[in-house]
Amino acid sequence: MSKAKHYRKISTCIWNDAKFMALSLDAKLIIFFLLTHPTLTQIGAIRGNVPGFAYELGMELKAFEKAFQEVLAQGIAKHDGALLVWFPNFLKYNIPESPNVIKSWRGGFDALPESTLKMHMLESAKATVDGLHEAFKKAFAEAFTETGLLPSANQRTENKEQKEEIREGTNVPLSAGADVSVVSLDEIEPSLLEPEQAPKADPCQQVADLYNRLLVDDQPNGHKLPRCTAVTDKRKAAIRARSKAEFKALDDWEEYFRRVGRCPYLMGEVNEWKASFDWLLNVSNCLKVREGNFLPSAEKKASKKLPALSQAVDFVSRYVSAGEDFAAMVAVFCENNRLDREAYEPAIAAVIKA
Repeated sequence: MSKAKHYRKISTCIWNDAKFMALSLDAKLIIFFLLTHPTLTQIGAIRGNVPGFAYELGMELKAFEKAFQEVLAQGIAKHDGALLVWFPNFLKYNIPESPNVIKSWRGGFDALPESTLKMHMLESAKATVDGLHEAFKKAFAEAFTETGLLPSANQRTENKEQKEEIREGTNVPLSAGADVSVVSLDEIEPSLLEPEQAPKADPCQQVADLYNRLLVDDQPNGHKLPRCTAVTDKRKAAIRARSKAEFKALDDWEEYFRRVGRCPYLMGEVNEWKASFDWLLNVSNCLKVREGNFLPSAEKKASKKLPALSQAVDFVSRYVSAGEDFAAMVAVFCENNRLDREAYEPAIAAVIKA
C-alpha cells in the first residue's frame, strides 16, 4: 500500500454557502466524493464517467445522475459531457506551495481527455498563477507555454488588445464572474472564451445534432436517415414533450438513437422506406422503438432470456463509443441493475458486433 499522502483544502465556509446547502444529500456526497477522490489532479479535475463514479460510490445510476445534475446546475463543477469533471475554484483553496508543484501539474493535465473544457481549465489555472510570484509564472511557462499549449507573449498581447476593443465596442463587462464556487468566492478572471460568457446551447438543437451525427453522419452510404436541417417550432414542441416524458437527459436521447441504428427496418435495410426525424419524435412510434418492436430477430430472441439486453446494449455501446472499456461498462450496468454479468456480457458483445 502506498505511503504517499494527498491533501486537499476545503473551506469550512462551504456550510455557509446557500447554493451548497440547497443541494440534496446525494449531491453533497458527490461533491465530497469527487473532491477527495484519489485520482483528482492538483488543478481540480478528474477523468471518469458518470456510470463509473456511481458504481464506485455505491449509488444507483439514476440517483447519481439526478444529484450530479444538481451540482452542475449550481456551477460548483463542470462536465464536458463525456470523461472530464472540473471544479473551477479548486485552486483558490489549493494554491501551489512552490514552483515545483506547478511543474508537476503537467503530468495530471496530460492524463485528462482532450476537450474544450480542458483548455478553459488551463486558462483558469494560468489566471491563478498570474497572481503569484514571478518564479511561479516561470514554472508555468516552462510546463505549458513552451509546449504550445498556451499562446506566446505576442499572441497574448494581441488577444488582450482584441478583448479591449470588444469591451469598448459593446460595453459588456468581461471581468465580472458569477459566484458559482463550492466556497462562495468569485470566479477567476474569465477569458474571452470563458464558459460562463458563452451562449447556452439550445437543448432541442442538441437533440437534432445528435440525431444527425448518429443516424446520418456515422452511418454508411445507403443507410443514412434523412438529415434534420431545421429545428422548427413543431419539432421543438415534440422534442420537449419526449424529453419531459421519456428522455430526461441528452444521454437518454443518445441511447434511443443508437437503438434506432440497430433496427434494419428503420434504417432502410428491408425496403426503400426509412424513418425520419419527425417519425422518431412521434409518441406512438417512439414507444414502439423503445419496446424493441423493430430490433433484429436475433436480439429479440436473446431478449426473451435476458429481458434487459437491449437496455444494456444501448448503455454499453454509448460509453464504448466514447472510448470506455467494454468489460468495465458491462460490469457497471450489471452491477447497477443486479444482473448476471456472465450471462449478459457475451450477449451484449454479440449484438454490438452484429
